[in-house]
Parts: sequence; C-alpha cells; structure tokens
Amino acid sequence: MKRHEPHTTAHNYAEACNLLRSGYVKHVRLGWNVESDEFFRIASDWCDAGARIVKEDDSFVITLKGFAIPRQH
Repeated sequence: MKRHEPHTTAHNYAEACNLLRSGYVKHVRLGWNVESDEFFRIASDWCDAGARIVKEDDSFVITLKGFAIPRQH
C-alpha cells in the first residue's frame, strides 16, 4: 500500500510558488478559490516542468517529482 505524504496548504498563488520552489515540500494544496487564469498559470509554470495537479475533495494539489525547479518569477 502506498503511503501518502502530507500536504502543505498555500493560501495564494505566490505562497504556492514559494513553497514549491523551496525544495522542502513535494505536495502543495491550493487552499483558496483558484480562478481559471490562476489555474492555467500554475499549470503552465509547473506542469511543463513535470509537476502533476490533481483534484482532491474541493481543492487542487500540486505534486512535485524529482526535477529541476522552474524559472523564477
């Protein structure tokens, strides 16, 4: 059985990016009402670099695998 790692919750786009860039967390829950423009911006910035976004309950979770950190904004 696969063990789930805990999620760290971000409360806005900037906080999500900072957490993901930190290298300390692999799973970030988007803990705010993500608008479509923000969602596509996150997908463009992170999924192109190999991250995965999944819907869990009422929020999205970005999961990082072992890869280089995307460009800094």
